[in-house]
Amino acid sequence: MAFRVSPAILKPDQTLLLKAALLPPDDALTCWQHWKKGQSLDQLDTAGPDLLPAVFDPLDYDSQRLMPLVYRHLEKSGDPLIPHLRGIYRYTWMSNQRFMLKMQQVVGTLQAAGIDTMVLKGIPLSLRYYGDMGVRLMSDLDVLVPTDRAADAIRVLSQEPLALKWSEYEYKYRHLLHAMHLFDTNSVDVDLHWNLMSQHAYAGADAPFWASRDPLTLTPALTTHTLSPTHQLFHNLIHGFGWGMTPAIRWVADSYVIYQQPGVLIDWHELLDLTEAFRLSFPVRQSLRLLQTDFRLVLPPDVVDRLDRLAISAQEQTYFDLLPRKTGNPLVKTVRYLEKHRLAHRLFRTDKPGPTLLPWLYGQLRFRLDWDKRDLPF
Repeated sequence: MAFRVSPAILKPDQTLLLKAALLPPDDALTCWQHWKKGQSLDQLDTAGPDLLPAVFDPLDYDSQRLMPLVYRHLEKSGDPLIPHLRGIYRYTWMSNQRFMLKMQQVVGTLQAAGIDTMVLKGIPLSLRYYGDMGVRLMSDLDVLVPTDRAADAIRVLSQEPLALKWSEYEYKYRHLLHAMHLFDTNSVDVDLHWNLMSQHAYAGADAPFWASRDPLTLTPALTTHTLSPTHQLFHNLIHGFGWGMTPAIRWVADSYVIYQQPGVLIDWHELLDLTEAFRLSFPVRQSLRLLQTDFRLVLPPDVVDRLDRLAISAQEQTYFDLLPRKTGNPLVKTVRYLEKHRLAHRLFRTDKPGPTLLPWLYGQLRFRLDWDKRDLPF
């Protein structure tokens, strides 16, 4: 089939802001100045009392989240606006310390119960790749346990000393999910994963990731694991792609700091092996092409050739076209929802452990119908 390009993943102003946060300093400063001009901030009175609202209020949430990284990257540039971003960097650093402490408690509690852990997303990215706990704002914590220990992990985390609370709605439908949310008394969200990917939520799906996991030190006395660099990049490419009306853009920054990290080697053919094995060619090819075009990703020629030859079926293309949540007629939304999950089962779950198609679709429909009844434990 002909490869169709989806709507742009990034808006032009988001691309400029990302480049200001990531590219070498001279190029980054030029992009920052163009971004400021596009936002009508180039003539802003930096001594004015409403400076930060003028900068932040018009921005989308994910652009706001890039500001600590922009500050740190350009703090010595001499730009008059940059010093005023220091407060958001300090806030991010302090907020992330709270998440770090909670993750130490979660991992320590699970390990004391004999449950293996892998820490995902924000904390390993901050520790291993950014090298700074103040540049990537976290809104939750993500920890992966073996699929067959999910029930044990929920039980352990819901007991003292952590006594995390969870939604009865998510617990009821956990057999359809790859993760669920647990909350402490301060509403800190701990995302407990028993599978890495929502499409591949079944026993055995994560075997490659567990086999190649890397150690991650949380404290001198507490070591857990995280994804290998190749697997971390693979996860970024698929997790950041098109999950909502406005896809998160931080996957670009996360990916950039991985492949630009000195001493980090990405096994590109292993990444493409996983792409084909998990039938995720569409998001991986889209994302890698964007990184090649706008963010200086250089791939070996044989990898470029293989990337261009990735087979994308009509079913996979349609599934990812349906993936972003859209508003509209409730009946049309329901039909789209069922078609999306029919394709998901055919693409990702045929011959895999778990429900067959009709029970799968029935469960997904019940999940959707019960959405408005879902309970939050705080």
